[in-house]
Amino acid sequence: MSARRRRQGAGVLAVGVVLLALAFVVPENRVLLLNAFLAYGALVVGLDLLVGDLRMMPAGHAAFFGAGGYATVLLYQKAGLPLPVAGVLAVLIVGLLAALIGLPAVGRSSGFSFAIITFAFGELLIQLIANVPGFFGGSSGLTIDWGVGSDMPFDFSVYRYFTLWLVVVLVVVMGVVVLVRNSHLGLRMKAVRADENGTRGLGFNPTTYKGIAFVLASMLAGLVGVFWAPMNGFISPDTLGVNQSILLLGMLIIGGVGRITGALVGVALLVTLPALFDMDPVLRTVLVGGLLAIVALLQPSGIVGGLASLWTRLRRPRTPPPADGAVDATLEPAGAGR
Repeated sequence: MSARRRRQGAGVLAVGVVLLALAFVVPENRVLLLNAFLAYGALVVGLDLLVGDLRMMPAGHAAFFGAGGYATVLLYQKAGLPLPVAGVLAVLIVGLLAALIGLPAVGRSSGFSFAIITFAFGELLIQLIANVPGFFGGSSGLTIDWGVGSDMPFDFSVYRYFTLWLVVVLVVVMGVVVLVRNSHLGLRMKAVRADENGTRGLGFNPTTYKGIAFVLASMLAGLVGVFWAPMNGFISPDTLGVNQSILLLGMLIIGGVGRITGALVGVALLVTLPALFDMDPVLRTVLVGGLLAIVALLQPSGIVGGLASLWTRLRRPRTPPPADGAVDATLEPAGAGR
């Protein structure tokens, strides 16, 4: 396991170096596009802890992303805290929310019922925000005055500085996922996925590990929200909606669950390419639905999983045919010919 962890850790560092180089050289008119890839990449990679390792399908993962953004803005603007302190507290608040919602949910539900509970939590947050406009800004959202659009030192725009932060966030999320998957926690999560009832016979409670994974994935989503809201200078209830959560699940399933590369490929296909070609939102919805149907019918392991299977088959050595034709392996009965 240690060799695998080192190999995957080296891969995370390599991806980080490439993205860091892109952060400096990407044209200014593509900086926001790169930022979207980084933010959604971190969201989907963190979500894969639930989907890939435990087969849990939350329909409200975006709610924790939005909660991190809202908490950061409120702590910064209304409580007057410095932005870094507000961000740390926001992640802790998201973790507390996830524990209050997730721990009872994972212990009493699974599958479709778990998805319904997480969906209900997201809708509850949206209704709370919409009905307290004086504090949360209502359906119009909240703006944050942090100098977005102004020039920064070294002639960088503020958006490019957020690119550097988002690279760090994505590397941190990938590193956490690699560490978890190559730890005793990851092994027990896989055991829970394989046979939840059987794990109880082994002496450990599957609810504990499902709850830990849910809180951890939610905090990682909140961490992305901490940087996303100040970068945009605005956050609204749409950030928490079920459509956003379904999009995150779609990107992960299409790219391939259980693989960091699968998550990033899904984000590139459904976030980066549509934005690059200025695709209509309706067409993007059609693209998501079409790719989901194709993957479900032809390659349930996703695009990256299908390519990995193909590569394995191509590398498998073929058994050469016998040189002298077929060999009759029928044994002669004992005593024959006597």
